Amino acid sequence: MGELLKQLRKDNMQAMKDHDALKKGVYSLLISAIALAEKESGKELTKDEELKYVQRELKQTKEALAETPANRTDIIDENNKKIALIEEYLPKQMSEAEIRTAIEAIMTEKGLAAEKKSQGPIMKEVMAKYAGKTDGKTVNKVLSSILK
Repeated sequence: MGELLKQLRKDNMQAMKDHDALKKGVYSLLISAIALAEKESGKELTKDEELKYVQRELKQTKEALAETPANRTDIIDENNKKIALIEEYLPKQMSEAEIRTAIEAIMTEKGLAAEKKSQGPIMKEVMAKYAGKTDGKTVNKVLSSILK
């Protein structure tokens, strides 16, 4: 059992003791996703593999928040709280400025021109190098603003 999974289970137990339904729900969701992945692979997941499942849950919650009607403040508040809880288990996310610097460094390092055909190799490199610290959507947005 990975460190993240152990921590989630410990936090889930505390949430149950505190009768905090929101935290319990979020932790249970993360635990079940990671535990299922471990069962399916037949081996213990690495820290990076565990983080992928946490990122996936964060992405789904953000998508749900984006689709929520503006007049449903109760759902919006709940999703914002879920996002805050999930982000506690991820490394600090890179800002757009940091991503821009990283992209420019990779372009210089690889000798790639600032044109659309370079997008694939740059995306692949950034996502591999900074896995867990950023998401593809943000990288794509910054990269599109750089490329002509």
